[in-house]
Order: sequence, then structure tokens, then C-alpha cells
Amino acid sequence: MSTTTVAQWVVHQLAAWGVQALYGVAGDAILPLLAALEEHPQIRFYSVIHEATAAFMASAQAKFSGELGVCVATSGPGVANLLNGLMDAKKDRAPVLALTGQVASYNLDTDYKQTVDENLLLAPAVGFSGLATTAQAVNDLLVKALRAAITQGRPAHLAFTKDVWSQPVDEPVRSPEPYLTTKPQSSPEVVTGVFPLLNEAERPAILAGRGISGLGPLLLDLATHWESGIALTMPAKGAVPGEHPLVLGGLGPGGSAASSKMLAEADLLLIAGATWWPELYLPEQLKIVQLDTAVENIGGKIPVTYGIAGDLRLLLPRLREGIAKKEKPHWQQRLAELKTNWREKITPEREVEGTPVPPGRVILALERTIREDAVICLDVGDHTVWFNRLFNGSRQKVLLSGNWRSMGFGLPAALSAKIAHPDRQVIALVGDGGLAQSLADFVTAVRYHLPLTVIVLKNEWLAMERDRMELLAMDTWVTRLVTPDFATFAKACGGKGFTVHHSYQLEEILGQALNSLEPSIVQVQTAAPVFPGLVSQLSREKQEQKRSVALWV
Repeated sequence: MSTTTVAQWVVHQLAAWGVQALYGVAGDAILPLLAALEEHPQIRFYSVIHEATAAFMASAQAKFSGELGVCVATSGPGVANLLNGLMDAKKDRAPVLALTGQVASYNLDTDYKQTVDENLLLAPAVGFSGLATTAQAVNDLLVKALRAAITQGRPAHLAFTKDVWSQPVDEPVRSPEPYLTTKPQSSPEVVTGVFPLLNEAERPAILAGRGISGLGPLLLDLATHWESGIALTMPAKGAVPGEHPLVLGGLGPGGSAASSKMLAEADLLLIAGATWWPELYLPEQLKIVQLDTAVENIGGKIPVTYGIAGDLRLLLPRLREGIAKKEKPHWQQRLAELKTNWREKITPEREVEGTPVPPGRVILALERTIREDAVICLDVGDHTVWFNRLFNGSRQKVLLSGNWRSMGFGLPAALSAKIAHPDRQVIALVGDGGLAQSLADFVTAVRYHLPLTVIVLKNEWLAMERDRMELLAMDTWVTRLVTPDFATFAKACGGKGFTVHHSYQLEEILGQALNSLEPSIVQVQTAAPVFPGLVSQLSREKQEQKRSVALWV
């Protein structure tokens, strides 16, 4: 009879599929699994304070590497706490596996403590959800969950009843098939068919997203040859140097006016690995060619003229080959003019000095002090739009909660990034509201000796919400924050804590924190001016509402 338990077999199966780290919180319904993880030499379990942190860590890992991230939770409230991070993974198409405990099989569908229909609870967040109640079913269910997460690029979930973990199992470990990561590829005829459109363009533009991560040189080569400007979604910030003449900045309410104007004047837009589509900032009539690895992304949110599926690493050079070299002096002059005008507009925002520290000055200091290959993990808040508006970048990697946009993402993302890449500089750029939601897990960085740097812009407001309420003549008192002294908190946890009161302190203190061998929090006492793009966004929204009402009259 087999001496391998279900718990041990699950760990062996995960190792065979390349899993090296799992994140979670210990709980009664998963204790045998945690014991099996401790015994395995190739896998490490990282114990965190809150299950939401574990799910965000798995999501961020999957976004960073494209490989499977795994989180673990016990039954009932443990599972419920995973939901936020799993929704983040779903919305950003990150392959994540959630392994959870469940009450014993004889307590299912009773009023036993911590019992809930986990499949139903997680249904909005996962592409597959299963329940293992017998050892005989574990092999099929776990492999099905692994395959679903990897092939669909989204979360999958498998629960195990408490009594199944210790049952013997004699199933062989099943290795992943190499074809599971095969990308769809349009035929050569479809690829060739786009060249008439691309060659007709006199004012071409490119919108690049997370899909061009690591492909910056290929994108710049194409843009230079085609004489096209480049707009970036936020996950693509840092993929190409922001100072390059053809790079006009971010897109949308937090982006640059240069990008919006370029797209308004372009006669063709090439979308490469992006799904962000802020309708209020884009022209209604524009020829669009979309490239994406995921077929369902093409035309999913954006009405496209032509679509090509495939690996962008192969498609970008192929398009460059098929585009005839044609000089566009008037378009080049216009792009240069847009970039110059935008630089002149934002330079005062980046260079203004003072106390409390202007948020734009923080972004400039960040550019001056971080390494070219740093990983920047953004939380959601006022600082995010300032980052999108003002950060140039060179070849940094940016991680964020792109479509789910959850506060509390920044610190967990930094934890998993540092675990996966201990030699890279990792920064969490967060607001005081967002950091407060995941603050307890700073001790996780201390526990596992992860020398990451958290830069928190402390303005004591939920500034984006306050500004909207103020502009709409609402009382803003509910957006006021009461948060601790984050630098003192960092020291209490065993890390380093710094406080910046004046802009002249920024570079020196950031340098100390970034070079620390211990995890650190840099608290920046910052101002909270109304974000410049917000007034424009509200104006556009009102115009859209009026137009919608007019259509119904």
C-alpha cells in the first residue's frame, strides 16, 4: 500500500510543474499540506499575515514572470480573504492557482463552523473551481486546475476536504506537457495582409501595453523605422526609455496630453499587447490594428480594423520587415512639437521644491535614485496618476492592479517580486490609504529578510476621492485619513524607517533606504494638490453623459 499521502502527492505534483513558492496563512483545514511543503527541498511556503496578501503576491508573481503563482488558505474566512487578489489576477489575466482547505467531507453542507460553498464563493474570480473529497479524484482535479490556470491565463481553484489530505495515494506524478504554453499564431497570409494598411499610414501611432514587457528594443526599432509615436499604458512604463523622442508618455486621465493629441491626429493606431482603452480620450473614428497573444483580447474592448494573434517577440520584427521605409517629416515635426510642449508643461510639476513635498517632485527623485532594472510596484491612489503623468523610466518593470484597481496591492507585489528576484531593486510606491490596507505584512518582509523599499506618500487624505467630491461640491470629510507614523512602525517591526519633510531631503534619504540591507519604509510628508487631469476627466464625463441623454430624448 502506498505510503504517500494526498498532501505529499500534491506538493510533488506542484514541484513537477515548476512551482517554487507558495504564499498563505496557516489554518486547521490545510495543516497536512503545510507539513508536506516543509519537507520538500524545492518548494518554500511563505507565511503571511493576511490571505489577501497571499493572493496578491501570487497574482503579482504571475504578472511579472508569466508563470504560475500559487496561494493557499484554510476554509471559510481564509478562502473569502483570497477573493480580492484572485479578482486582480482574473482582471489582468494572470495564471494563479488557489489551493484551499475545506471542512471534512462528512461536514459538507451542514452548519459546521467555517463551512461555505467555496466553489460558489470564488466563482466570479476563477475559470475553474473543484472540490477533492477522495484520493482517487485528486490527480484528475489538480491537473485540471493546473492546466486551466496555465492555458487560460487566469485563476483556478481547488479545495480539499480536511479528511482527504492524509489518505494514501498511488497515482504517478504527471508532468506538464510542453504544448500547454503554445501561443496562438495568425497565418503568414493574415500577417502579410496588414501591410497595405500599415504602409498607407502617414501619421502612425503605437499604443503599447503590458504585452511588450522585455521587448522595448524591438518596439523602438519598429517605431523608428515607421516614424511612429508611442503611447504607453501604465504597465508598459519603463519598457522603453521615456526620454526617447518618439515616446510621448501615458494615456488617459493620468497620462500625457502629448499622447492624447497624437492619437487624436493619427490616421492609424497599432496596439501592441494592450487592452486599456479610455474611450473619453480617444477619437471615435480611427483605423486600428491590434496585436495580442490572447485572441480574445483582439477587438474585445476596442473596435479594430485588423487583428493579428501571436507572440509579439516574433510579430514586431516581422512588421518592421514588411513596412516600407517612408519619410514623414511633417509627422515627425508634429511629434517633436507635442513632446516639447508636454515637457515644458510638466517640468515645473517635477522640479518644484517645498514642504510638504509636492508629489511630482517625489517622482523626479524616484527617477534619479532607482536602478535601470528596478521593479516598481504601484498601489492604487493619487500617487498612481502622478506616476503615470510624470515618470519617464528607462527599462524598469512596473507591476500594478491594472483592471481590478485594488488598494493594498503595492506591498504584497513587492514581497513576491523580491522573493523571485532577490538581486533586483524592488520598490513599492504607495499612498497612505493603500499602505494602511496591507501594512501588517511589512513584518513579512522583515521575517524573510527581504530588503525592499516602501515609499509612502502621506497626505492624510484619500486624495482622488476627496478631489472628486470637492469638484462636485460634496462634503469631503469622509475621505480624511488617520494613519500611523509609518517610519516608526517600520522600526517597531524590525526594519528601517525614514521620514522626508522637505523636498531637498528626497535624494539623500531615498538613497539610504534603497541601499539598506533591511526592509525599509520612507514616509514622505506630501502635499495633495488636485490632480491636473481630473478636471479634464470630469468635464469629458459630463459631456459624455449629456450626449447619452440626448440620444434617448
